[in-house]
Amino acid sequence: MVSEIQSVKFGEKEIIYSIDRTERKTIGIVVEPDGKVIVKAPFNLERDMIQDTVYKKRKWIVEKLKLTEEIKKPIPVKHELVSGEKILLKNRLIRLKIYNSPTKRSKITYAFKTLHIYVNENLSVIQKEEEIKRVLIEWYKEKAFSIISKRIEKYLNVIDYRPQEIKVRDQKIRWGSCTKDGRLIFNWRIIMAPISAIDYIIVHELCHMKEPPHSSKFWDLIESLFPNYKKWKEWLRINGRLLDLRI
Repeated sequence: MVSEIQSVKFGEKEIIYSIDRTERKTIGIVVEPDGKVIVKAPFNLERDMIQDTVYKKRKWIVEKLKLTEEIKKPIPVKHELVSGEKILLKNRLIRLKIYNSPTKRSKITYAFKTLHIYVNENLSVIQKEEEIKRVLIEWYKEKAFSIISKRIEKYLNVIDYRPQEIKVRDQKIRWGSCTKDGRLIFNWRIIMAPISAIDYIIVHELCHMKEPPHSSKFWDLIESLFPNYKKWKEWLRINGRLLDLRI
């Protein structure tokens, strides 16, 4: 079926979207990694109602489109971990704010899309950079472990295999791995990705517990648990290079 192409104005910006008619009962809006806006709507829903829904969600759509533009930009050679720098958390840009602190122990808090890092004021410039990097990566690891532990339960209810242990490490090449004794190891950088990409990585490693090689059975098992896995596999292939601090 040919998609219907429509548009809606938001200030000076025109949001162009396609309508895919399906048997679903509600409207769903998706912003693809390449910037395409797709509205999935019931067959019998009037176009005016679809337009009204898109208009109500226009701010959310524009924010998502801005993010797709961000990830298309050339990768900076290096991040400077200074106040005002932006980093990724679950596919959203958050701002860093660095403080000099009289206490020796570093502290990190997150509120209102800003990550506040407190480091000892007596450290040298180089020491301060290393300390900020250290506490930031530890914070990422904690966040990654927390969300993986929660998300994995969704799939453990379906698959008969339960991992012996879940670990989050600094892996330079792999997003995740599964050991022969049933331990799942994940790269902390996945916490920078969208939730659906994280889910794909989790399902990928869970399926290795049952089907170790990348056989047709393996991919069939993934598809049974996560039907749109190809989309997020491709997203990681294209955008995975952005999931790093580059420092």
